Amino acid sequence: MNTAFFRRATRPTLSALAVAALLAACGGGGDDDTAAPASPTPMVAAANQLYTQTNDSTNAIVQFNRGADGRLTRAASVPTGGTGTNGIRINGSSGPNTLGSQFSVVAVASERLLIAANGGDNSLSVFSLDTATGRPTLLRNTRTAGLRPNSLAVNGPVVYSSFLGGTLQLGAYRMAADGSLAQIGLYNVAQMSGLNPAQVAPTQILLSPDRRFLMVSPGTASNAVLSFPINADGTLGNPVANTTDLTTPFAGQFVRTTGGSTVYLSTGISGVSLTAYDLSSTGRLSQRSQAAATGVGAPCWLVVTPDGRYAYVGNGSGSISSYAIGADGTLTLLRAIAAEEPSVLMGVNSVAGDSWVSGDGRYLYSTYLGADKVVTYAIAADGSLSKIDDDAVGTASRLGLQGLAGT
Repeated sequence: MNTAFFRRATRPTLSALAVAALLAACGGGGDDDTAAPASPTPMVAAANQLYTQTNDSTNAIVQFNRGADGRLTRAASVPTGGTGTNGIRINGSSGPNTLGSQFSVVAVASERLLIAANGGDNSLSVFSLDTATGRPTLLRNTRTAGLRPNSLAVNGPVVYSSFLGGTLQLGAYRMAADGSLAQIGLYNVAQMSGLNPAQVAPTQILLSPDRRFLMVSPGTASNAVLSFPINADGTLGNPVANTTDLTTPFAGQFVRTTGGSTVYLSTGISGVSLTAYDLSSTGRLSQRSQAAATGVGAPCWLVVTPDGRYAYVGNGSGSISSYAIGADGTLTLLRAIAAEEPSVLMGVNSVAGDSWVSGDGRYLYSTYLGADKVVTYAIAADGSLSKIDDDAVGTASRLGLQGLAGT
């Protein structure tokens, strides 16, 4: 691992970047590119890799190699040293998406790092990635003081985690060269934001492109999106609480307009599927555009192509919706159901979860949490999807699968 990465100043720097059952599928009661600033070292993780976690009782990272044709070949399964939730939700019921989040696994290719949230024992696992093979090697598993870590973001040597349970729903940790994590902040999101504590169960955290804010979707019972300012030492200040017209914001991504505006896209579990907001220099969101897909349930997960032209929303009902993003940030629905997969278990939705788009924008990879597999799609020039293949992950409960990150 590049130790210079951990000696850098931590000042954020500019970087590119309806039904109750359906609500539960998205965590109602879920492209991971959180890359750190560019490193001076040429040693980066092997390209053409994909990673997910089993979220089994003995949790493990599953590595796939990506072929030139987009197809996946299973390469390795490496224990995280932590415990997953094994298909059991925080309320004790069983079902897919027990972490209720997006980004439970993140990759930082420039620093050869992979980080995973272990929801069963409240720990975070840091891996190094081999420069030739991409194989993860566990560096350190660190217990946290939070309850059920579920979404991650990386800002230089600082790792942020949200927590699905408890009263302290957000943590900040400084990462050492050996992969160990030292807590530098633990935050009561409800208290800091003025939200009802009963409404706070974060579903995603995400760095703004200028790394000045940590964007938090605080829970599926809240209509807020929070912008936490990031201090010079990586700790967090009091958030700007943005009230949206989304009943339940779940996941977010950023795009840039041709005019240089920073646009934040957010999904909403019920009602409007996708909304675009301008993000001001103070962390305030103002609505720019909306689009909705009919005939789908629980729009939750979100990924955007590298060129910022298309967005894909994973639905709790087991389908993916596609959208075009205009140069000015205007959203247009392309297909309400651009792809879908059946479940493998009776009475369980397949749940299109975390997804990732290859750097060349040619392939979309999506987890199906209730079908226990990763599906590969080719992305056409018009944004349409064509299924290429699927690969079973083989979790113990067939419901554990969480997270997806690639290099």
